[in-house]
Amino acid sequence: MRRVLILLGMLSWVQASANEVGVSTGIEFPQPLTLGVQYKTDALPAWDAFYKVGFFDFPFSNGSRAVSIYSMEVGARYHPLLNGFYVAGQLGFRKIGVTVDISNLKQDGVSLASTATASLGTVYTGILLGHEWRLSPRLSLAVDAGIQFALIHSGGITITMDPGQDDGTDNSVSDQKEMRRISGLPLPQIAVLRLVWYI
Repeated sequence: MRRVLILLGMLSWVQASANEVGVSTGIEFPQPLTLGVQYKTDALPAWDAFYKVGFFDFPFSNGSRAVSIYSMEVGARYHPLLNGFYVAGQLGFRKIGVTVDISNLKQDGVSLASTATASLGTVYTGILLGHEWRLSPRLSLAVDAGIQFALIHSGGITITMDPGQDDGTDNSVSDQKEMRRISGLPLPQIAVLRLVWYI
């Protein structure tokens, strides 16, 4: 009997201090696929913290054309009405790379270069509005939308010389100013679908 009382006491303590950890996966823009975790505690019922990472690499043909994007975000969601509606703030890093085939660029019938790769790196902050619906005690579905603002950003273009060219060929591109401007543009962020499994 004493053991049963101790066990019931422990269960009630665990329930009183219940925390929730959720594992999430989402289809989003600009990061197509994300994986993350989120944490809720009864001590702060209106808040939950989250961390997400994403990676997407899509080659079009034998590696000469490709798009890649990876990102990571950390932030918090505030539920002002203590229901599914939330306002979120976040801090993140995103890197985008685009590789194109420029072997058709020729001079006197000789290719000048094989590929050009544009890369954009951005440290950003963002604000979002969203809603999370509990489908079951362990499973929920969420959507949100907002905007990302660049804090630190840079970019550049790298041109790979065609193997048939002499080593002295100048393939440099004066693009730093333009690519930096592009990497600093605000971007919309939309979570079309995010599933959360609470463990």
